[in-house]
Formats: sequence, C-alpha cells, structure tokens
Amino acid sequence: MGPWDIMSEHFVERRQPPPGISSFTKIRLGWIGLEQVLLVTPGETAMTFLSPLSRKGEKLVVKIPLKGDRYYLIENRQPVGFDRILPDSGILILKVDPNAAEGSGTVKVVDANPNARHFSQATFRIEQDNRNLYLDDHYKIAVLPLWSEKGEMGVLVTTPEKSSAARDAAVMIRTLLTRYPEPRGESQKQRVEDCIAAFKKFAFDDCMQKAREANLLEN
Repeated sequence: MGPWDIMSEHFVERRQPPPGISSFTKIRLGWIGLEQVLLVTPGETAMTFLSPLSRKGEKLVVKIPLKGDRYYLIENRQPVGFDRILPDSGILILKVDPNAAEGSGTVKVVDANPNARHFSQATFRIEQDNRNLYLDDHYKIAVLPLWSEKGEMGVLVTTPEKSSAARDAAVMIRTLLTRYPEPRGESQKQRVEDCIAAFKKFAFDDCMQKAREANLLEN
C-alpha cells in the first residue's frame, strides 16, 4: 500500500506526520462497523456517498466480495484529520487477498495512474480523464468516482457494459455543478436535481439527455 497506510509505510515525506490508516486496517481493528460498509456483489449496480475515511460518517467503505475470500475495498481519502498528509486524494481502491503470505501483498492499492511515482496519483477522480474509471473485466466490475455532496464523495459500482454511459453521465453532472455553483437560481437548481435524480435511478442515458437540454437552455 506504500504511503496509504502507516502499517505499510511510515512517512509520505520525512519531517512530516505519518499517513493515516486504510479501511482494511481499521476494519481489522474494529474501528469501522458493519453498518458503515456497503456490500456490493459483482454484477450489481449500486451507488453511495462515502465520508472521508478519517472522519465519522454513515458510510465509509464499499466492499465487493470476489472468489476465494478475495475482495475489494473502496474508500474516500481526503487530507483531513489523521489523513492530513497524503500523496493524493480521491477514491482509493484496495484489492485484498487474505490468503497471501505475510509481506507478499495481502492488500494492494489499485493504482489509478501507475506511471506516476510511488502511488502519487493512486486515487480515482471524476475530473481526470485517465483516472475516472476502473474496470475488472475478469469479475465484471466497474468502479467510477462521482461528484461530491455535502463533503462526501460519490462512488458507483456497476458492470463494464454500463460503465461508459455511467461515466459520461457523471462527467456531465460534474460539469453542471461546476457551471452552476451554489447558490443556484430555481431553474438551475431544478435542472441539476433532475440530472442527479436520473443518475441515481441508473437511467444514465436519460441523465445525459437532461444535461444536454440544460446546457442548450443556457446557451
């Protein structure tokens, strides 16, 4: 996990505080309750908003079980609290193999940009074209980072077949949120809410159509 868990690496940079603790370690320590974990089975489509991992919140982790006791953990890492020193921020995906030998990669970070040095761009972010989708074709899983709401970051788990439309819709929602910052007028507020409501029903094509109409009305 490199600098994403103090149990893996003690410092992001010397003479700075250590990094925080991953969801994997917090679950083992009993610091995350079952009610704070959303369980999503491969093949399902589910969406939630995750609080920053270093803060308390209704939902902190998404868990996706795989075969042979393996599983994914998805967390929202932000530079707050004990996580204030991080190499990056956003949606972090961990792949866990509890049967791996100690020190042989029990937990591995799914690096969003493996070309960046030492997990420095490991998180997934909706605004980054090369970091806004994770696909596991073997297990038929797609993970997408979404926009933020009330200090929490959204994440969608779906199938690879639905991932392209979902990503396009999520990007369009983020564009609308950027274009119409708070406080919004009534008509702008309604357009944004209509797009988000369609997305949360997983009607991604309908969401994109509503976003296009909103943009046309403003132009």
